[in-house]
Amino acid sequence: QVVQAVTFQAPRIPIVSNLTGTVAGEELLTSDYWVNHVRQAVRFADGIGHLDAQGVTTYLELGPGGVLSAMAQETVAEAAFVPALRKNRAETDAVMTALAELHVNGTVVDWAAYFAGVDARRVDLPTYAFQHERFWPEAPKRGDSRTGVDPVDEAFWKAVTSEDLSALDVSGDLTLKDALPVLSSWRDRQRRHSTLDQWRYHTTWKPVDVAAAPVLDGRWLLAVPENLDAAVADWAVEGLRATGADIVTIDTDTDLTAHTDAAGILSLLALPDHDQHLHAGVTPGLTHTVTLLQRLAEAGVHAPLWSLTQGAVTTSDSDPIRSTAQAQIWGLGRVAALEEPTRWGGLIDLPEVLDTQTWQHTAAVLASDDGEDQTAVRPAGVLARRITRAAPAPTGKAWKVRGTVLITGGTGGLGARVACWAAANGAEHIVLTSRRGPDAPGAAELRTRIEELGATATVVACDTTDRDALTTLADTLRTDGTPVRAVVHTAGIGQATPLATMTPTDLTDVMDAKVTGAANLHTVFADTDLDAFVLFSSIAATWGSGGQAAYAAANTYLDALAHHRHTHHLPATSIAWGPWA
Repeated sequence: QVVQAVTFQAPRIPIVSNLTGTVAGEELLTSDYWVNHVRQAVRFADGIGHLDAQGVTTYLELGPGGVLSAMAQETVAEAAFVPALRKNRAETDAVMTALAELHVNGTVVDWAAYFAGVDARRVDLPTYAFQHERFWPEAPKRGDSRTGVDPVDEAFWKAVTSEDLSALDVSGDLTLKDALPVLSSWRDRQRRHSTLDQWRYHTTWKPVDVAAAPVLDGRWLLAVPENLDAAVADWAVEGLRATGADIVTIDTDTDLTAHTDAAGILSLLALPDHDQHLHAGVTPGLTHTVTLLQRLAEAGVHAPLWSLTQGAVTTSDSDPIRSTAQAQIWGLGRVAALEEPTRWGGLIDLPEVLDTQTWQHTAAVLASDDGEDQTAVRPAGVLARRITRAAPAPTGKAWKVRGTVLITGGTGGLGARVACWAAANGAEHIVLTSRRGPDAPGAAELRTRIEELGATATVVACDTTDRDALTTLADTLRTDGTPVRAVVHTAGIGQATPLATMTPTDLTDVMDAKVTGAANLHTVFADTDLDAFVLFSSIAATWGSGGQAAYAAANTYLDALAHHRHTHHLPATSIAWGPWA
């Protein structure tokens, strides 16, 4: 009925119909066509294919983003698809970029109309010959795992050529018949090791150049928690003032709608956080930072929010983590950068001594537009975080599973897989903890499966967030003659909650089991001679994952705890798993 009241006119530009996948005719002028357009299947791919058959090579998408261009590219790979607008990009910049892409793809542009009224003029290009300098990547060196040369085979033949039997784990007294199985076993081990090396990445820190005399213009909001050391707050205030900023100190009662013109926000909310401040796995600074982000959004403040920490990251072996609690902010920040790209500024980790030079480096990061949003200020300068391929790990002895292995979240999917693996690889006793223990679904079947693999299994109702219960369990196992030799912490739950709607309860629900459980395991087994202390972390902590701010914060704490244990010569491995099938 609505469409019948519309007056139709024949189009002046041909229209490819999503009903037929071909150029539409007079049917466009009927109400039935538009009713069918709503009800019937969209033949978008057919339409793009029809245009391709007509010789169309360039497509301009008029819409809020590039969704249709991405879809069409799957149908016609060789054509140029140009979105007029891009998500999270200023409209003027996006349109100008689109115009440039159309131009370089052969579309005729009316430049006179484009530059009308701006006094534009043509200029001559340089007449000298351009310098011919090669910028192609150099071929990898021989033995690189990314070439056709197998590094395992290369190591094998090198050992054979040099007659280095020890490198192959072969005794000189063995006959060829006895040596062949040993060599085969060595090769299999090295192949597995080589494959893992190709999967491994780690965090590195790169020195970056910053301005020697930075200037901060406009009004800066300074978020100061009540329990912050006054000397630290004064350092920030004096630094902001000295570099040109107008300062407004804000708290939970500040009306942020009065500061929509702010140039930036500097948060000191995480600086007082220490492990003893954890409440259900969450630091006060984390909760306050989430609240601040939400308040800024509600007030319409779009200035970038920068969060300071102190000793929350390690940039080298000589620069240990001093606050595992503050590391949570780094996980939150990586997710905020994805969910709130225009409102999140970045993360800056401070050194132990806060002096004038430290502030100059900090202000240089705040004033810079180079996109470095994860930095550490150290006495030698500013370092920026990078994810790089890890060097091949040393081929030392592998962890040989033995004795009792304690697995938290043991009756869950991940815990069950680890338990069966441990049982099949030498563990004599598997202890599975979970909140429901033997009453958890599938617990009895899992116990039977472990025993069929040759190990004894104990399923215990023990909440790892309860340190007393965990201590009692450890003492009981020790008294029974089955002390824990390895700990694997798989407990935890996932999350899909945007920062904009996250509540304090959402934080504790996700973080308690992971963070409090890991902290309790660290404390309870601090004086135990463990073979392994394994934490199941996530790539969400490494580079962020939308909707998983609490999950990322919790796993960043696990990564920091592993670093902390290494500093104190305690075993620890934190594995940043990708998505589980």
